[in-house]
Amino acid sequence: MKIPLLDVVPYRFSTLLFSLFFVTALSFTGCTDDLISTGQDDALKSTTPVVDASGSKLRHAHLLDQAVLVAGKRSEGTTDETSPTSTDGSTVSLIIGMDDTILQAERLLTRYRLLTRYRLLTRYEYDDVFYGLAAEIDQSRLDSFLLAVQDDPDVAWVEPDIFVQTPAASPYMWAIEQIMPWGIERVGARESSTKAGDGSGRVEKVELYILDSGYFSYDVDFVEKKNYSTSDTDLDLLGHGLPIASIAAAKDGKFGVVGVAPGANVHSLKVLDDDGNTDISTVLTALEYVVKKAKSDGMPVVVNLSLGADIGTTAYNALDEAVDAAVEAGVVVIVAAGNEGIDAATVTPAHAAGAITVGAYDVYNRFADFSNYGPAVDILAPGVDILTMGITEWGYPMGATISGTSMAAPHVAGAAALYLSKNPTATVADVRVALLAEARDTIWNVPAGTTNKTVWVGGF
Repeated sequence: MKIPLLDVVPYRFSTLLFSLFFVTALSFTGCTDDLISTGQDDALKSTTPVVDASGSKLRHAHLLDQAVLVAGKRSEGTTDETSPTSTDGSTVSLIIGMDDTILQAERLLTRYRLLTRYRLLTRYEYDDVFYGLAAEIDQSRLDSFLLAVQDDPDVAWVEPDIFVQTPAASPYMWAIEQIMPWGIERVGARESSTKAGDGSGRVEKVELYILDSGYFSYDVDFVEKKNYSTSDTDLDLLGHGLPIASIAAAKDGKFGVVGVAPGANVHSLKVLDDDGNTDISTVLTALEYVVKKAKSDGMPVVVNLSLGADIGTTAYNALDEAVDAAVEAGVVVIVAAGNEGIDAATVTPAHAAGAITVGAYDVYNRFADFSNYGPAVDILAPGVDILTMGITEWGYPMGATISGTSMAAPHVAGAAALYLSKNPTATVADVRVALLAEARDTIWNVPAGTTNKTVWVGGF
């Protein structure tokens, strides 16, 4: 499921000297810059698994065509002549939730029985975000598999493993000195405990995980780089992961930009390939890793997810359940609302109850016309013509102006990290309450039922 790119306009500074380079617009799979959120209240953000009205264990059957793999590649969708259960030798990628009452000691055997019983090709296994696995099955056997699992007590639900997306495109500019982007200043970073922009502030004692397109060690303290994507490198060749990390945590020094939580420890978990594509099962695997680390290390953890997809329903899927599981484990999860200009109730993971979902506004404090809206959006942040760090195709550090809710989300992720650095024992609920209590109701032109509050870190 591809999300359309947003037009990006360069942000110009009259007092600084830049050299301008144009690059090809890029498509992201999973970023909120092109996510869709449909407004919903907490009642709609139910954590109860939703099964088809027919009683089938298959959830989100309308997305099956997006899970078809032909020669190992994602299908472009079905036509009148083909269906998700055709017999052309292709496979279907599935996520399977299993009975979570099974004792830990029996889980390995139960998982093995399931794989051998249905001749599934396993891709990933999950224990912390939920108990289950991602697997592929021959397309010709899908119908018989779905029929068989109806009476299988080990299987709780089955759903298609679809693409999630994140869009980005930008011109690049080189800055000869550190710049204070308008968005960082607008959210009060100059007035926070780090006095962002004075060249000395640093956030400590909190871990910030960016699940995106990789890293470049320019102006950001990347303490970990892991690659879950199909790309051969963990570098950010897409130009999306580094900009997001920079907004949240660029160092306060003499070069580049400064972030909301300057110099915080950033973990780059690359889930998007170099074309901006990923699937839900890959994102789940990265979230599984974050939850395990949070449980073992005991450090405050913030996750930024600038990715997602419109699944056409308010019903939960595996990604929504994983986000809520991470929150229950003490992880603060910040999610971009999406850029389709629609209500956010049908977008995963923007409609997850545990997520803090972020919409966007511009330099004039106007709600961005591309931003998704509705009760699912918890807070707003700068998201139009955002100056941040990027890279050129030659690997040089450059400034980049990007628009989208993908860029709004890391302003809030940085705010959460800043708060946790001063309040390391705070719960996820405490962080949410603090963010909303400090937020300022200064954004106008917001759609009905949508918050007008922008994140503010002046008191953190």
